[in-house]
Amino acid sequence: MPRVNRIFLSVVFVLSTLPFVKLLGSDIGGFVTAMQHVIPGEARSGDIVTVTGYALDDKHVKELYLTNGDNDFRAEILEQSNVALRFKVPPKVPAGVMRLAIVVAGRDDVLEQPVFLKILPPVGE
Repeated sequence: MPRVNRIFLSVVFVLSTLPFVKLLGSDIGGFVTAMQHVIPGEARSGDIVTVTGYALDDKHVKELYLTNGDNDFRAEILEQSNVALRFKVPPKVPAGVMRLAIVVAGRDDVLEQPVFLKILPPVGE
């Protein structure tokens, strides 16, 4: 058998085993944590907000912050699943547009996400 055929068959064999390795629970490709939507898009301090996306469970997302570029406000995570995360807007967050940021497993830095939450002023102000 020519050498090119052996190399091609070897590559096909390796690629065909990847789905079986994944079924056995191995993490061969890692993960990509990404946030897509914030529901509702406006909230006040103390409100409960849901964000949807990918790999948002507690194995991947360790901490959640609201940031305006200058200050980070740690949010309390209430529930987590692979596709959704519910959190409570922290107290004393100033009114304005805030970006969500996360700390993922295996990293210590805060990663800003491409989703925003508009913080409304407290009632009566």
